[in-house]
Amino acid sequence: MDLLKAAALLERAYRLAHLLQGEGLLEAESSQFVSDELVAVLDEARVALFAACELPKSI
Repeated sequence: MDLLKAAALLERAYRLAHLLQGEGLLEAESSQFVSDELVAVLDEARVALFAACELPKSI
């Protein structure tokens, strides 16, 4: 389940990055919002991936 969550978050980050690539279309305030959102989404994806990689503690 964590991998699926990470994949969905990475897809969202990918779309946000595309918005930033067309930066000329965004106003400065909008661009800042999108970049802040991108960082937040990438952080969530990173946490989800680390959680998915953890080994069971009962081994």
